[in-house]
Amino acid sequence: RTRALPAVKALFEKADVPYPPPQLYVRVFKAQDVLEVWAGKANAPLTLIKSYPVCARSGGLGPKRMMGDMQVPEGFYEIDRFNPHSAYHLSLGLNYPNASDRARSTAKALGGDIFIHGDCVTIGCVPLEDGPVEEVFVTALDTRNAGLRHIPVHVFPARLDAAGLDQLKG
Repeated sequence: RTRALPAVKALFEKADVPYPPPQLYVRVFKAQDVLEVWAGKANAPLTLIKSYPVCARSGGLGPKRMMGDMQVPEGFYEIDRFNPHSAYHLSLGLNYPNASDRARSTAKALGGDIFIHGDCVTIGCVPLEDGPVEEVFVTALDTRNAGLRHIPVHVFPARLDAAGLDQLKG
């Protein structure tokens, strides 16, 4: 908190978004190795606060369908837990598997414990360098503590623009 909070507040001030924000949204694009933090005032359009590089990848494009497949899930999730004592510096848990994941898989064990975390290693998570994960962690925690209980995290295989769709055709 001591290291990250001044930088986080400066990002929000530059974006003209109150901190902690009334709205917060995280999205990940696997093919581009990027995590974006969006925020906004109540009932207003969201503003891109910052893009962070994802520093390691496992699996390929496509959804996670079973435990041990090394895939990063794709879909619509929420942050469901905060771990300040993570073995991977800090971690924010995603509510994988969700109802859609369970409906689309025939596997008995879908896996779990999917996180946005630090330390630049992964077997199915979204890792950031330690400084960036501190900023994302503090932002999400302060936003939740200010009353936003459901922080969405959408994980896409690629950007859904012409270049990203070309990557998916591969």
